[in-house]
Amino acid sequence: MPREKSIAERFEAYVEAVGGRLHKPNRRFLRDALFGLLESRSTLLSQIGRALNEPRRLIHTEKRLSRGLSSKRYDDAAVEADYLALAAPILRDERFPRPTIAVDTTDISKPRAKKMPYLAGVHDGSKGELGYGYSVISIEAVGTRGRRLPLLTRLFSSTSPEYTSHNSAIFAAVGRVAPHVPQDAHWVFDSGFDGHNFFKRFDEFGLRYSVRLKLGGKRTLFTPLGNLPPHALMLACPRTHRHRTRKQGRSSSVDVQLGWVQDVFVQRYKPGGNVSGTGGETRYSVVFASSAQLGEEPLAILTTEDVRTAEDAARVVDLYLERWGVEEAHRFMKQGFDLEDLRALTWTGVQRMAQLVFLAYGFLAQLVHGPRAQVERVAATFRAFGPIPTYLYYRLLEGIGRHLLRTMDGGP
Repeated sequence: MPREKSIAERFEAYVEAVGGRLHKPNRRFLRDALFGLLESRSTLLSQIGRALNEPRRLIHTEKRLSRGLSSKRYDDAAVEADYLALAAPILRDERFPRPTIAVDTTDISKPRAKKMPYLAGVHDGSKGELGYGYSVISIEAVGTRGRRLPLLTRLFSSTSPEYTSHNSAIFAAVGRVAPHVPQDAHWVFDSGFDGHNFFKRFDEFGLRYSVRLKLGGKRTLFTPLGNLPPHALMLACPRTHRHRTRKQGRSSSVDVQLGWVQDVFVQRYKPGGNVSGTGGETRYSVVFASSAQLGEEPLAILTTEDVRTAEDAARVVDLYLERWGVEEAHRFMKQGFDLEDLRALTWTGVQRMAQLVFLAYGFLAQLVHGPRAQVERVAATFRAFGPIPTYLYYRLLEGIGRHLLRTMDGGP
């Protein structure tokens, strides 16, 4: 029986896997930055430098990290590709029999960062107001029993030179991940992805997906109940079936009333944007009403799933609700690593720090998908009441840095 690898050995193997194509100085920077993030739980280079505890003045360590953060020889695309290659096999084992691929965007608000590059207008979701900062798109896989596997996180700005459109940034991220996930994976999107350009590109990518429709939208859906906008379709659809949803993370199960409509088509558009009738493949609109725990208004979901029975409709409801996983990932990266406090004066540094936080989260995910007893031993070092939760990343993060420090011959 092979010996179980230590946490330190798994960390070294992870750095080699995702950074193997980097030049040696860049690979050393990747290793140091990931260790510092896991130990200090901060994106500040000064805190990462303190975690490294090198036998030199802190200012010299900080300058070395700063050079690495903005290095032109560091290949971000290669690191991203090698991470996806590392994660792909996990999506094909018994823990992800048919993975749900959750996609969502969030923002990083920087109200006082006047000198940071390419600040753009964003909606601060926590305060419900407009501000300045950056946009972030994340893609995460959800498996059995709420298992999570982060696949990609990218930071972008509408004022940066390479930016063309919000949709293009999303399409680029989805197109990057799609070849690495099983073809039968089910992609879930919130109402911000309700648009004919999205439907067209998702079909081109060959995705199987569910998208929440904007009930206030003016698009026409062509259905057996008539040609109706989403809100009218929701009212016309009889919701005669009851379903108790699966528990989603911290949320408890709730009872919903649901119904469905078969043979739903969306509008087809000409290149100039004018409507030219129905188009695309047949879709099925699953409509269900929920309690206040899931939202005040009913949800309408447009899906490519074959919905013919109440059980089929219930399955789509549960698949859509698993999108909550990527929102938890955003919250974890912001709270666990203080991502919103990132500070860099170069655009490369801003984007690379966001990628490094994602890679640190990805390392924790690799641990979680390894020997369970090993992970629980680390998580148990965090003093808390109650048993170790299913989503144990917060507890794991609290203990992992100290564990690596003790087992890496005094640290990196």
